[in-house]
Order: sequence, then C-alpha cells, then structure tokens
Amino acid sequence: MFKSTLTLILVLLVMLSLTGILEAQERKVVVMVSVDSLAAIIRDLSLDNIEIVTLIPEGAEPHNYQVSPETLEEARKADLFVFTGHLVFEKKLANLLPEIPVLQIDEKNYFGKYKLEILKLPDGRRNLHAYWLYPDNALAIAKAVVDKLIEIDPVNAEKYLKKLEEFKDKVRRIKQYITKITEFYGVKNMSVIITFPGEQYVAYTMGFTIAGMLSKGEGVFASGAELSEIKSKLEKGYAKIIMASDVSRMLNVGKFIEDLSRETKTPTAYVKIIGSKDLTYSDLLMYNIGVIIGAFSSTTMGKSAVQSRTILPTAIYALVASLVIVIVVESYLLYVRSKYR
Repeated sequence: MFKSTLTLILVLLVMLSLTGILEAQERKVVVMVSVDSLAAIIRDLSLDNIEIVTLIPEGAEPHNYQVSPETLEEARKADLFVFTGHLVFEKKLANLLPEIPVLQIDEKNYFGKYKLEILKLPDGRRNLHAYWLYPDNALAIAKAVVDKLIEIDPVNAEKYLKKLEEFKDKVRRIKQYITKITEFYGVKNMSVIITFPGEQYVAYTMGFTIAGMLSKGEGVFASGAELSEIKSKLEKGYAKIIMASDVSRMLNVGKFIEDLSRETKTPTAYVKIIGSKDLTYSDLLMYNIGVIIGAFSSTTMGKSAVQSRTILPTAIYALVASLVIVIVVESYLLYVRSKYR
C-alpha cells in the first residue's frame, strides 16, 4: 500500500513538472518595439513563442507619433519593451508602465551591457536616428535582447543562443558581401549627399563619405550657404548620388529632394530606415544595398552613354543585379501582405 501511494505521488509530481515545462514552452513572450527596422533584428532572433508588436504603424512618421489610449492598453500586455531611446512617446510609455522592463540606448551609448558605435551630427550631437542600421550595433542589440529573453523565458535559453549565433553569421556574411560589392563597383569611399540623419548609418555601413546633409533632424534644415555648396558638389559630380529614405519622404525636405535630383541630374537612392513589418534585418540590409547600387549604376550608365554612345556591360550587370535584389524583396512583401489580408 505504501509503495503504491509513493509511486502515485511520484507520478503526479512528474506530471506537474512536465505540465509546468510545457506551459513555459507554449507561453507567448510579447516584445513591443518602437519601429519596424529595430523589430527586424528581433525577427531574426525570434522563436515560435515570441510575439513581436511594432508600436508605430507602418507609414507613420516616428517623431510625431503619440501614445493613444488603445496603444497604452495594448502595451500593458508586453513582457519587454525594445526602444530606440530617442523618440518622445517611448519615455512617456515607459513612465506610464514602469513595471515592464525596457531595453534602449543610454547616455553612455550602451544598449543593455553592450557598447554601441554612435556617430556625430555636424553640430556635435549624438546621432540617435537609426543607429541600429549599422551592423555592429545590430549585433550588440541582438545580444542585449537575447540576454533579456533568457531572463524572461529561461526554458528556451539554448534556442535563443542558437538564434543569436545564426544572426551573427548572417551579419558577418552581409558585411563581407558589402566589402566585395563596393570594391567590385569601385564605390568604396564614394561621396554622397544624405537627406536625414538616419541615412548616415547606412552610408557608414557602405563605407561612403558624406559630402553634405540636407536635414540635420526634425525641422533642422541646412542653411542657404550649405544648400548652395551641396548643389555645387552634385553638379560637379563630386557627390555621386543623393541618399534619401522613407523618413525624408514624409518630411518637408521630401519635395526639395526631387527638385534637387532633377536640377543636378543626380539619381536618388531611397533606402528604408523605418523598414517594414515583413522584413528581417538581413532582408532590410540587402534591400538597401540593392537600391544604392542601382542608383550608382544609373549614373555610370548615363555618363558612359554620353561619352562613348555605348553602355558598359559591367554597368548593365550592376543595375540588373541590384534591381533583382529590390524586386525580390518587394515581391516578397506584396506576397506576405496579400496572404494575410
């Protein structure tokens, strides 16, 4: 009788233990992120039990976003906030929900316990716009996120660490690809004009030199003298392309970009800074590489056609290759959106 009772107790304890493990494995961990391009890093780390929620709707301008009662109610479900540390609404949300842990850049440029490389604006201020688009910063952010996910969900610790190693490998290979493609097309150290501070990190990743900046932040436009110098650099071919973004399209500088491009006959590469809810971080980097090489290729083709009435085969190959990257990513986005309508 005693043995039977003991056996029954042991069986019940094992069942309770297994139930706890299964519940932990099935439990959704809700990670709420400010913008899609930052969420893209977490998509590369995500397991099936991770629910990623982007707070700023696609197509909205991040700097003007306000916390609505609906957003606040949704945010209460979060297990973790991953913020840029730059947007006004983030501070408000963190103050309203102090019980939810927050990962974001601090005043010493640390994200969690990992140091980031933060570039300077022309006036010496820290450029906190889209710093995660620099791959080394993305790796540091990924490490900080994995540390926190393991703390929240220790049962899946090994899986998170495996995802982190896979992410490191993806970023390493993309960095190698950037080195090869910039050397192959001779664009390393190429001078470009950027239209918004976040694009500085895309240019830095590509190894470009910034010859001018149209907008230095929200509502901070280049002076008349600076604009004149930028236009001169474009007309003389010192700066090869204008690098704009999905953010600058939304701002007052957006219309000026089109006029400047037309007047100076300089192509514009529109990179993604806000991103898209359907893109992983590696997708985002590859898309931006594609549009940049495509813009540069169009200048190469145009000049060679004027000078020799022929188009260099390498320029054609460059343009086709870059367009393929962009078309594949855009087609994927259209497919995913149609699938979930």
